[in-house]
Amino acid sequence: MAAATMYAAKSCYALLHTFFDAPSSKPLNSLILSPNDNIVKLDKFLKLPSLYPPSFDEKLHRDTQNRALQSYNNFLNVLSHWELNEMSISYNGGKDCLVQLIIYMAAIYQHVVIDGNGSKYAKESKIRVNATYVHTETEFEEQIQFLEKSVLQYGLDFTAVYTLFNERNSDNSSQIMKETINNSRDGAALNSDSGSIKCLFSSTSSLQCGFATYLDSDPNIKAIIVGIRRTDPYGALLNLEQATDTNRGWPDFMRIHPILDWHTSEVWYFIKWLERSSFGTDFPITYCSLYDSGYTSLGGCDNTVRNPQLKRKDTQQEKFWPAWWVLEDDIERLSRVQKGKV
Repeated sequence: MAAATMYAAKSCYALLHTFFDAPSSKPLNSLILSPNDNIVKLDKFLKLPSLYPPSFDEKLHRDTQNRALQSYNNFLNVLSHWELNEMSISYNGGKDCLVQLIIYMAAIYQHVVIDGNGSKYAKESKIRVNATYVHTETEFEEQIQFLEKSVLQYGLDFTAVYTLFNERNSDNSSQIMKETINNSRDGAALNSDSGSIKCLFSSTSSLQCGFATYLDSDPNIKAIIVGIRRTDPYGALLNLEQATDTNRGWPDFMRIHPILDWHTSEVWYFIKWLERSSFGTDFPITYCSLYDSGYTSLGGCDNTVRNPQLKRKDTQQEKFWPAWWVLEDDIERLSRVQKGKV
């Protein structure tokens, strides 16, 4: 496993287990912080009445711990019958994908190091943590920047697949992620101690074709981890592991859904708790800055707006509450609108 990957996995493992052990009697909304506290300074520009919303209470703390433990066990179960090199994680830099990535990395450390399964990967030159994102929309620049940064931080072997334009289209060059691999036949990373980014271009604009392009590039991949929740469209009836609908044009692979039962409030409690616990360390947990300015569900530039339910009424300026002040799951999707209506 590359040095960055191992360090990320170890860091995520330590943070996750610290969260498991954190007493619910000290939830985030109970913290009394000095104005000089660094985490207070970080969020000072938001001008919030309190650092954390009142909903970040003991019950949400316990619920989030239980949800994280469930997903952790889901991953350990999956790792017991899938090889790491057979799996990939779908990662777009959004909040749900970030939650499952952190827990996945912790489970990998448990599986490989703590449980002593590293020996079965001894024949591999490097244990890869595969990841991909099929770009079917024109994303915000902030999302692309966070995606590039976090892919390298977590040491992922990342493949970006583009469905809307090709590598020869210079008008979209700012949308194409910066590759970190060289042109050698084996695609070795320029820095073998870090993650890597490579870009592929599908022949059509469909999501199915994008995933087919990715699978064709690495025939070892048999299962892909997807950060869908039951409150998302098409998520209500899914199972932890579910094969794709090949009769509907999907390529054949197993979909893995480890965070199905999470709620929006739990997603944000988990991220903000880890952010505070890791702040100032050499492995800080951060998230896409768009969430701080009122975006609650990230899509493309032409179908994503600041959530109208988060528009602040306590100021005459055009300001929004951050995404992590959302309480209900059904409010979250109000950041998405019909394409072309933004």
